[in-house]
Amino acid sequence: MKKLLLSKFVLIATLLLLSACTGSQTNDEVPKIVDVEIMIPGKISLNKESELSVKLTQGSDIVDDADEVQFEIWKANSKEDSEMIEAKHEKGGIYSIQKTFKEDGLYYVQTHVTARSLHVMPKKQFIVGTATEEELKELEKNSNKQDAPSDQGGSHHH
Repeated sequence: MKKLLLSKFVLIATLLLLSACTGSQTNDEVPKIVDVEIMIPGKISLNKESELSVKLTQGSDIVDDADEVQFEIWKANSKEDSEMIEAKHEKGGIYSIQKTFKEDGLYYVQTHVTARSLHVMPKKQFIVGTATEEELKELEKNSNKQDAPSDQGGSHHH
């Protein structure tokens, strides 16, 4: 009798363990990437407040629930002097900052977006005021690279 009871217990325990393992398989799917579209005005003037923004989407969904959106801005060749600015959520997946630039030249913006268990960091170049011939060449050279995925700006899971 004890053997029968013990074998029933082992059978039930085994079935419970197996069903628990298969139930969690659907949570192992890789989430769709959060797409970050950096939007910069066509012309940015010196000493005048400009709005920089991003639009966040995931597949066809608008991302209005980002955990964190920050803009890191620096002048070319001065990454060590970068400024980190927390973005404000507007609506429709748009997050923005206001920034006044004090110097002409080539700048970079890298957004740091944490949303839906993903962290993405795309980067874009832009000109403030008037740029030197050298800065314009640098912008043109790198604008072709920006469309291709890079190891620096990718995304990863948390």
